Amino acid sequence: MRSPIVASVVLLAALVPACGDDTATGVSATESGGETSTSTTGEPMETTGMEGLCVENSQCEDGNECTYNRCAGDGQCLVEAVLSNACRPQISVDYPPRGATIVGEPGVPVVTVTGKAESAAGGIETLMLNGEGVKLGDDGSFEVDVVVTPGGSSLDFEATDVIGAKRRRVQSFLWSTDYRKPEVTGEQMVPEGIAFYLSQESLDDGDNSDPADDIATVLGIALQNFDIAALLDPNTPITTTAGYKVYLTDMTFGSTKVGLLGIDGGLHISAAIQEVEGALDFDCTTPACILLGGDGTGGLSIDKIEVEADTMIWVDADGQVQVTVMNSSTTLKEGDVDIYSNNVWTNFLLTIIKPFIMGGIVADLVDSLNDQIENQLGPALAGALNTLEVNTLFELPDLGGGETKVPVNLVTEFADTIFHDGEAPPDPSPPQSGRIVQRGGGYFVEDVTPYENEGVPGRVGCGSLEEQLMLPQKGEVEIGLADDMINQVLYGAWRGGLLEFIVPPELAESDAVGVNEFIASGMLAPTASDCANPGELLAQIGDLRFDASLVVLDKPMTFTAWMTMIVRLEISAEGKNVAIGIPEVVDVKTELNANEDDMIDAETFIAEQLEAGITNQILGALGGDGLGGIELPEIDLSANLGLPPGTAVLTMTADGASREPGTTVISAHF
Repeated sequence: MRSPIVASVVLLAALVPACGDDTATGVSATESGGETSTSTTGEPMETTGMEGLCVENSQCEDGNECTYNRCAGDGQCLVEAVLSNACRPQISVDYPPRGATIVGEPGVPVVTVTGKAESAAGGIETLMLNGEGVKLGDDGSFEVDVVVTPGGSSLDFEATDVIGAKRRRVQSFLWSTDYRKPEVTGEQMVPEGIAFYLSQESLDDGDNSDPADDIATVLGIALQNFDIAALLDPNTPITTTAGYKVYLTDMTFGSTKVGLLGIDGGLHISAAIQEVEGALDFDCTTPACILLGGDGTGGLSIDKIEVEADTMIWVDADGQVQVTVMNSSTTLKEGDVDIYSNNVWTNFLLTIIKPFIMGGIVADLVDSLNDQIENQLGPALAGALNTLEVNTLFELPDLGGGETKVPVNLVTEFADTIFHDGEAPPDPSPPQSGRIVQRGGGYFVEDVTPYENEGVPGRVGCGSLEEQLMLPQKGEVEIGLADDMINQVLYGAWRGGLLEFIVPPELAESDAVGVNEFIASGMLAPTASDCANPGELLAQIGDLRFDASLVVLDKPMTFTAWMTMIVRLEISAEGKNVAIGIPEVVDVKTELNANEDDMIDAETFIAEQLEAGITNQILGALGGDGLGGIELPEIDLSANLGLPPGTAVLTMTADGASREPGTTVISAHF
């Protein structure tokens, strides 16, 4: 079955006349509504010969090599454009060059485009740039200011000369006031590449029951495994008095509770052991105590012991979150401690041994709880926050349909932590919560692209404000992915060869058309931005060059085409996965120039098929999660706490994605 491009080319090959044949009649180039660089003519122009009527072709000759001149049967001179590369309008752009990365001046989002439009057939009648008319100088030169935004921009020219012939030029550039060029892993990172917002509910919702759904509950698992019996020596008496040796032989607790509360600069942490029960043995060692009733038993009961401390949370020079515990204090009400015995003979000892119990085992228990916060819960909290670091390998597909992948490493490290108590200062204050900020960068594994430029354009507040990663701070958990960091991944993919590929031959190859060579090469990295379309993340794939050598019905056809695509970049989230892909091609602009004059009339059809084929190729390869994905981190403190694997785990689940300026926000919960 013939492809659409084959049918079109075969049809056109039969229609195209030989260049310069003055006997040709009614032949004109095909116009595509401004979509390709096709040279066209309108209706033949009528001129008048001697005494108003012509009788032979020579009377109509105007001396212009770019026109056909002949005398029609009614005595009118007809003038038609010669369809050739030499006679078509020529558009040259002096600035910016193709594939430019322009460093702009802050507050001046303007690029001055200069060049020249001319035609061998005569003067240029009109020159349009991005749909607007451009004023030309007497020599065809032009200078026009184009308003831009950070990211990609395109220039779409169309020139029409005095005899109606047209020419199109399409080219792209990147603009920003600040660029990063990530080449060495860890360098040129986006300062706020990714951030986690942890609401007070995600820190501690007040419910420590299983399954764990906040960080406090995971820390509480450590306290549940607190070995209170290790504080005992059942073979050593607490005290020896009045003929009795008093032993504490056993001790257990009923429940634990860990609490976390956002404060400015960190978290307030509390650890409570509740319903403590101990067994007392009264060992009579003298005849006197035997007369008083002999051995006895009793118990120790403590309603609750709570230790509280403030923590300061910060990032060290190695990019790791650290937790410093300070201002520890213990809450133990004397009325919460009860000591009892099983008979009246040993009751008289209770007031005697209580000071020994309070100053001994109870004091040891308090000290142990303090140690628990400082030496276990504090480091475990740091471990929980450090598991939020996101590092992953993206493997992008070969757009030529091959099996090879384009690997890009996403590397992050912690940059800052911000915790608030929800009250002024600052005024207004963010909610009671915590925010963990990471710098991030994307790094190619192998440098393949043959082009060099300034690198990745920064969004920089769309050119007017200091860039900040925006989070609504309204959900339980929010993960912000900065557009600048996504662009670093795209840049790494470009450097790794994403846009260097052989176009699949099935795009044009058939019995009638043979493909000698069909190569694509992208001069610019795909670049995403929401500056031109607030609320929507669009990416430009610009100055994508195609060089083709075909054989059509035994006639050679070679061409160079320049394409700029605008695609919608979608970051979606479900379950534990965040997927990045291209679900839609929003716009395509193509400049296609056949090198052979007798194939100019085929340009429009070939360009249309090229656009359709590349669009399908992009969507097929990069749709869904074709650009890669990120797995949401899982907080597993089992190893940190010396517990069996999977014992202390907190799973993050995504609920969806939304947009803030310069940021994709993933809503999630534990």
